[in-house]
Amino acid sequence: MLSNVLSYQDYRAEFGFDADSNLLHGRVIGINAVVDFYGKDVDELKREFKTSIEAYVDYCRKLGVKPEKTWTGKLTLRPTEEQRRRYSVAAAIAHKSLNAWMVDILDRESLQAEGAAIAAE
Repeated sequence: MLSNVLSYQDYRAEFGFDADSNLLHGRVIGINAVVDFYGKDVDELKREFKTSIEAYVDYCRKLGVKPEKTWTGKLTLRPTEEQRRRYSVAAAIAHKSLNAWMVDILDRESLQAEGAAIAAE
């Protein structure tokens, strides 16, 4: 399976080919800061990813800030009326609030996607 996601510790990054620089370019996802890294090949890209994460964590430590993305806890979804009705029915059948049902679905799907990306490394 093809994947364009790298993982190191609890961090994930997406990567692709940057035609302008003729290098592989990665960017850490799930944090507030922009952390980019480059490599001539996959091995160098992985090394640079690890180096970038360690530098990011060290920088945050020196600033006295937590190196994780701040999450407000709010997520806005804009389903169609038909989708909203189906979601409400499915949540009721599962004996859950709509919010609890959606969190369960999103957790399951995100863990599955993340697991597939890690397995493909």
